[in-house]
Amino acid sequence: MAGISVNGNKKIATLQKEFNEQFPYLQLCIFYSYMRNEKSKTQLSGDKTLASVRRGNGTGKISISGNKKISSLEKEFDKEFGLYAQVCYTSSDGKGYYTSGSSDLMTLSAFNEFCKKNKCKKGVWR
Repeated sequence: MAGISVNGNKKIATLQKEFNEQFPYLQLCIFYSYMRNEKSKTQLSGDKTLASVRRGNGTGKISISGNKKISSLEKEFDKEFGLYAQVCYTSSDGKGYYTSGSSDLMTLSAFNEFCKKNKCKKGVWR
């Protein structure tokens, strides 16, 4: 399974689509950092590049692979782009959830497989 290369030139919608193609039971939601503590969160527009919305001073480069832990990926978005990222999934009854707790300690591949076994919705990236 090839990794996903992320840099500032990538549009958010392109990244989300690539992420969902590699992890079909998961979604990647991206917000401005201040949204972290808001009850209602609004995702960043998919037609924007990461460079145009970034708020951090990191390198602006991330590599996403199946053996990366969810918590590590979310922390890298904060460090490299100054953005709040959440790995999400849609349960079999159509309800959307953010990962948290023990699921954040799982790798992307392992959690994708967990969601598959639990009949989560597939291919719901927008």
